[in-house]
Amino acid sequence: KQWYQRRVREAVVSTQSTGDVMCLNFSVTRDFFGEVEEIDLTPGGRDMVVTLDNKQQYTRDYIDYYLNQSMEKQYKAFAAGFLLVCGGEVFKSFHPEELMHMVSGMHDFNFNDLEQITEYKNGYSPEHPVIRLFWEVVKEMELDMKKRFLFFLTGSDRIPIHGIHSIKIIIQKVKDNSRLPVAHTCFNLLDLPPYPNKSMMRNKLLLAIQNTEGFGLV
Repeated sequence: KQWYQRRVREAVVSTQSTGDVMCLNFSVTRDFFGEVEEIDLTPGGRDMVVTLDNKQQYTRDYIDYYLNQSMEKQYKAFAAGFLLVCGGEVFKSFHPEELMHMVSGMHDFNFNDLEQITEYKNGYSPEHPVIRLFWEVVKEMELDMKKRFLFFLTGSDRIPIHGIHSIKIIIQKVKDNSRLPVAHTCFNLLDLPPYPNKSMMRNKLLLAIQNTEGFGLV
C-alpha cells in the first residue's frame, strides 16, 4: 500500500519539474523474473510525454494499471474458482461488506462478551477462583494469541459473522493438574484442570495453544 501511495504521489507532485514536461511518459517498466519490460498505459503510451495538462489522465491510467490491469489474469482465475464454489442467486444478495465478513470473519475480539456467555460444568462457575485466573490470562494475551486460542478451542481463529456472542463455549473441570488443557473443538468444550496459581495457568494454557494442530491434542 505504501509503495502505491508513494508512486502515485510522485506522479502528481512532480509538477515542480521545469516547464511543462515532467520527464515521464504513459508507460511503466516491470521486472518479470529478471526480464525488464516496458508496458504502455494507453496505446502508444511510451511515445506520449506526460505534461502538466495531461498529468491527471496519467495518474488515472497509472492507478488503473497497477490496481486492475496488472492483476487481471490472476483475478479472473480467482473469481472463476470462487464463483464455482460460492456462486448462485444467494450470492448476489450480499453486499461487499457482508461477503467480506463471511470470508474473513468479524474483527471484534471482545473477550469480555465471550466470558459473559460461557457456560461451566463439573463444579466450575463464573466466580470460581480457577475461572477468574483463566480469564485474566486470556484477556492479557496479545491479539495474535487470542486468535490462536480461538483456533485451539473452536477450530477457527475467526469471529463468526453474527459476532462473538454466537460462539458458545463450555469450560469443565478435570482433576489432574499435570495435564494440559484439552479442547474438544466439535463442541467448543474446554477441559481445564484446577491450576493453583496464575503462572501455572498461563504456562499450561500457552503450551497447549502453541502446540495444537487441529484435533492433535484431543
